[in-house]
Amino acid sequence: MAAEPARPEPFHLLSNQIPLPDPHTCQDLLHTVPSLAPLSEYLSNLALEAALEEVGCTTKAHILQLQLVKMGGKDTTETLIHESKKHNKEEGIGNAKVILKDLGGSLGELRWVQHSVTLPEACRQEHKWVLYETAQLIVEFAEMLPSTELVTELKISAISVTQKCTDKSWEHLEGVGKRLMENPEIKDFTMPMEDQIYFVKHSTTILMRLILGLIQKHFQTVFG
Repeated sequence: MAAEPARPEPFHLLSNQIPLPDPHTCQDLLHTVPSLAPLSEYLSNLALEAALEEVGCTTKAHILQLQLVKMGGKDTTETLIHESKKHNKEEGIGNAKVILKDLGGSLGELRWVQHSVTLPEACRQEHKWVLYETAQLIVEFAEMLPSTELVTELKISAISVTQKCTDKSWEHLEGVGKRLMENPEIKDFTMPMEDQIYFVKHSTTILMRLILGLIQKHFQTVFG
């Protein structure tokens, strides 16, 4: 198994470079990055795998990929990961090393990664935009599921999050999503590959934005 990339030394803010994360930072990211539930665990972990690999956490990404192969099969997993990487490059976020080097300065410079939309005031606080964008994605996800009362409740709950961006509204959405994923009708539902690719692409983009911000904040805290 390949070793995690070593952290470049010496670190020098004046050089306008931020090193890629070391193994300890990669482990922290696994516990810090929020779940994208109520998207399925498989699609959420696919997005996380792609994002971790892009920022240099190759060992953690490889372990996650092995788990994904067991869950969804080798061919499907490799296809979805390939399409996600392709999307990252097209969106200009496929080379995290270059992005981290170019950012280098204040956290304010990371604002370019967020969509140019007018967020509700409550969704502008720190990482609340993650709740907003994930909830928007879940609204689209709900529209592709079989029409049931629970799916309708999921969509309404997701719309509520985009308006409030509160922990309480998000927790309610997660609760609805958990009940939905345990529902026999949804367990038997197979989403077309094209739709799976769409959700993995956009989920990866959200996680990449968040992870890059967390990495930059971490090194600014450590090195001042």
